[in-house]
Amino acid sequence: MDFLQYKQLHVHPVQRLAGAVTPPASKSSSTRAVLAASLAPGPSRIDNVANSHNVRAMIEACESLGAEVFQADGNNLLVTGPERLRDGVTINPGNSGIVLRLLMGATANLRSTTFNTPYLASLGQRSNIEMVDALGQLGVKVTSEEDGRLPITLDGSNVHAGEVTISGRRSSQFLSGLLYLGGLLDEPLSVTVTDELKARPMVHTTLKVLAQAGLEVKAEDDIMRYSVTPGNHFQPAHYEVGSDPASTAALLALAGAVDSEVVFEKYREEELGGVVEHLRATGVEITASGSTLKVRGGGTLVPRDFDGSLAPDAVLPLAALAAHADGTSRFYNIEHLRYKECDRISDFRRELEKAGVSAEERQDEIIIHGDSAGVKGGVEVDSHYDHGVILAMSLIALRSAEGLTINDPQYVAQTYPDFFDHLTQLGGRVTA
Repeated sequence: MDFLQYKQLHVHPVQRLAGAVTPPASKSSSTRAVLAASLAPGPSRIDNVANSHNVRAMIEACESLGAEVFQADGNNLLVTGPERLRDGVTINPGNSGIVLRLLMGATANLRSTTFNTPYLASLGQRSNIEMVDALGQLGVKVTSEEDGRLPITLDGSNVHAGEVTISGRRSSQFLSGLLYLGGLLDEPLSVTVTDELKARPMVHTTLKVLAQAGLEVKAEDDIMRYSVTPGNHFQPAHYEVGSDPASTAALLALAGAVDSEVVFEKYREEELGGVVEHLRATGVEITASGSTLKVRGGGTLVPRDFDGSLAPDAVLPLAALAAHADGTSRFYNIEHLRYKECDRISDFRRELEKAGVSAEERQDEIIIHGDSAGVKGGVEVDSHYDHGVILAMSLIALRSAEGLTINDPQYVAQTYPDFFDHLTQLGGRVTA
């Protein structure tokens, strides 16, 4: 069944999940590797590339800029970067903030590049003012809508290196985009984060990919100041992508929410700081052996707090699991989640309350008052164009009495196109 063709899906309650599944590849690493390979003149290889809509948007953007991308065996790509990216291109980043912001950095040395999206109610509403201001400091002329919203046009005719400052309070993606630009300049670039840096694991992913591409990026111990050494331009490389943190966290939480015996094969941890340990502390039985995780769920769940800065993409499914623990759980240090595909604090809280979960919010946290009985369900909830909301509300549905109807579930494909197929393979029931 092609679940992604439907505008509504009903996720039914389930008594048991069992079987084996391979978590999808990381969209975060895949997008960064595709861009790095496209910026390197010559052939690169990327193994285990994610097939999500975000990654497809990055591939299509890089092809429009002159890269040649070929499907090799399995989920592997061969990417040949041009000597110089094409000028005068209009790029559609899809509904992906990371695709947009990485490419804004990577094309800021070109004479003219325009970015626009058909997702006007989601990515089209997100501010990029931090990136607009930082590029302006480096001589790039930026034309945009108010508050740095799309459409955006860059003129990098007078781009230069030097010192630049950036805020990391709302997103670390702006910093990552600047580091990619640093690899294209002939003079040293120094980047200072002026306030705080959210989603630090994502920055480490950027630094890892740039190092594989041959760039020398020095970060101070507190990772608030960076210097990109000139002359070390992007080089062809071989990249291997690990498991997607958002999807893996959702699968682990799903298995932990109900009676289950699920095996996760070909698992390679990436950006999942503290998630497995947190799940074990809540009462989920997880054993690891090489690249295999085995999960037994269905036991009593214990409320636990979680620092969301350690694994931002895991917050929503972990919060959904906490809704089934008798007691209160806090997910804190998460203000940056307000600036994603939707406001993942306020919008998510409203959908939880529609479903019957008791929740509160603060500026940088969401508080879940759990109940092991679960919710009645039988209502419609909205996805807000956000894969994270869809994954989390599916978990709520599994433990409910009547299930939940999810509006616009096709946006799960932004990260995990096979989610509903895998859920049904494990014993879940999903109907249009």
